[in-house]
Amino acid sequence: MLIARLQALGLVVGPALFALSPLFWVDGHYGMVGGMLIAASTVPWVYGLVGEYGRLRPLVPRVAGLWLLLVQLGMFGTIAFGLQGFFEGVFGVADRAALDAFADYPPWGAAVLLLSGPVFPLALLSLGVLHWTTGLSPRWAAGLLCAAAVLFPLARLLRLDLLAVAADLLMLAAFCVLAWRSWPRG
Repeated sequence: MLIARLQALGLVVGPALFALSPLFWVDGHYGMVGGMLIAASTVPWVYGLVGEYGRLRPLVPRVAGLWLLLVQLGMFGTIAFGLQGFFEGVFGVADRAALDAFADYPPWGAAVLLLSGPVFPLALLSLGVLHWTTGLSPRWAAGLLCAAAVLFPLARLLRLDLLAVAADLLMLAAFCVLAWRSWPRG
């Protein structure tokens, strides 16, 4: 019961830390504090998502296993983007120079940022669809999660602070419902 409660807490703490990150953006970039918050948010968030895997596995075993793989790849990308923002801040490179430097390493830069980065929102969208179809949470909460999963990358691509805050708060609200639903009673 303790592990399930800690996992439920991870579903709130992870997205809450993540939701703070846009408040520290520097000209549309994560910066040191925002990047650190993103990277640090993945630890409790992944722990909570492993709990969601445990809830999904009896209902859709194969799909749940594939979804967990998406989560792991996506969190790798999330950590990479967080650390990129952190080191951009450390080295004072907050313009296109940081991303342009990856041009010297095309396959590696693509694997780290371009391929793994979009996987996290895809994993969140998949989680929303899985919750919608299995009934593990109310459909409105699953819909919130799907909406947040779509708005999340859009806000980052457009580098719109207010949209990022709105998307992250929407995601936090959805995960609060998931945490409540997964909290062991008794």
